[in-house]
Amino acid sequence: MKRLIKLYSIVLCSWFVWGCYDDKGNYDYREINQISIQNIDSLVLCDQMDLLSIPVTLEGTQYSDSNRFTYMWEVNQKVVVTTKDLNVYANFPLGINTARFVVTDKELGTKAFKNFRINVSSSTAGDGILVLSKYQGHAELSFKRLDREGSTFTPNYYEALTGNRLGTNPRKIHRCYIPEAANVNSGLKIETDHRLKCLSEETLVEIGENKYLDHNFFISRAMTLPPDITEFDVKACWHLTTSATTTSLGGYIFVIANDELWHDQRMAMPAYNVDLNMTFMQKASPWHGQLSPVMFLASLTGSGTQNYSSPELLYLFDESEGQFIYANVNSSAANRACSELGIYAGYSLLYGTHTASPNQAVAVLGNGSVYRMLYLKLPSKTSETAAVPFTVLADVIVPGEVINSGTSYYPMKNESYMFFATDNGLYRYNLRDLENGNAPGSQNRIMTLTDFGYNADDKITCMTVSRTEQEILLGISRYGEDTEGMGEELKGDVLVLDLKTMNMIRKYEGVAGYPVDLMVKYQKFLRDGKENGVDVSDVLYF
Repeated sequence: MKRLIKLYSIVLCSWFVWGCYDDKGNYDYREINQISIQNIDSLVLCDQMDLLSIPVTLEGTQYSDSNRFTYMWEVNQKVVVTTKDLNVYANFPLGINTARFVVTDKELGTKAFKNFRINVSSSTAGDGILVLSKYQGHAELSFKRLDREGSTFTPNYYEALTGNRLGTNPRKIHRCYIPEAANVNSGLKIETDHRLKCLSEETLVEIGENKYLDHNFFISRAMTLPPDITEFDVKACWHLTTSATTTSLGGYIFVIANDELWHDQRMAMPAYNVDLNMTFMQKASPWHGQLSPVMFLASLTGSGTQNYSSPELLYLFDESEGQFIYANVNSSAANRACSELGIYAGYSLLYGTHTASPNQAVAVLGNGSVYRMLYLKLPSKTSETAAVPFTVLADVIVPGEVINSGTSYYPMKNESYMFFATDNGLYRYNLRDLENGNAPGSQNRIMTLTDFGYNADDKITCMTVSRTEQEILLGISRYGEDTEGMGEELKGDVLVLDLKTMNMIRKYEGVAGYPVDLMVKYQKFLRDGKENGVDVSDVLYF
């Protein structure tokens, strides 16, 4: 019994000692910094390829020092950027996109999340300015919307959106106003690499599998079976909308390829279930020579509210023979020579156009050193050849510093004036002076780029005019003698001027590489800037 009592006393004492032990362990508990993410809405609205900016505010229970965190923005489960604030072009699919913002504490490794959605809409379906340019040796297509104030140019829109390049050696933008759903040859055609890239005018990307307009397009629509064709080397293209109303959709597409004229005509009247196609192929010159990459009409006259009369005679130039020819675009007849206009051996046709005067056209010829401007009287139809004989009304030599192979042109629709731009100068010339033998010269220059702060080696490389003929847009290169747009900096500008006063409306700097063509892409066709007989306005300075 004494032994049991003694044992119990030992256990009791041991328990007492243990219970009084001072715990020396490291149990220094700290509160974790809890991060709150502010300024991200659950649904973010933006347009495709617009600059999407989301500045984030972080609030922590202990600290909010942004240097103590790392960041990650995810869209559709792909990391797009690792900066605190989001500043990216919205290169995401149209519709709803899932997104997440993740903040990580560098020291503790703790994370905070913000889930949200991005609803992407089209930014290119409305009015906009297109700039085709060269940048680092390849083609680029830049875009600026005109339906939202404060919008900026999106450089290299097509490549940024698709991840693909348009090609090399860009030359022209072509557009047909017939709705895409109604015509396979509508939309935009980007002339590069001696081929025609087909893009939707609404999305600026391909329409289905219709990536290129080539010989297969014409073969599929030809009225007769063509011979085997293996090449389709495009030299020039031209879209012509003859009607774009609710009841009538008509248009032509002309292509010079392999030194032959290819053309397609379509007339559709959806209300009456009428759809007519006429395709004629491989119409070479009478001598089967080399064609200049230019085509033009003798007249283009209005018919109705939003119609042009269908053309008949289309004029071209055979460089091998130095002679003009014409093609009847409404028949399968062979091209015919215009021998009455003379022979211009060694020359190429650089530009040709109808004018505001019916049956009077302008043609510019050059041989590399000498440049000539011809004022021509031409029939518009075969039925006019007797009443309107082929006549050279004037033939003048123009100084190379005024007109050369790099000159851009625009003839006024309802006036006898023509604008043209060469190097750093813009010229305004009355075509009636041609009949008096007065060639355009320095006296016709109405502005130089130096008037607007540019250097002497900056150049006007292309131009276009608004449909109301109120504004003129100039594509400007600040690359000097570099015509490929090399280097990292974008040095292609767009200058918008009031056509009447030559006052500057807006200057857009660094919007593209070396500009080769620009266009105002209007949402719908309004002939001569009128809708139901009423003048429309052009707002090109947003």
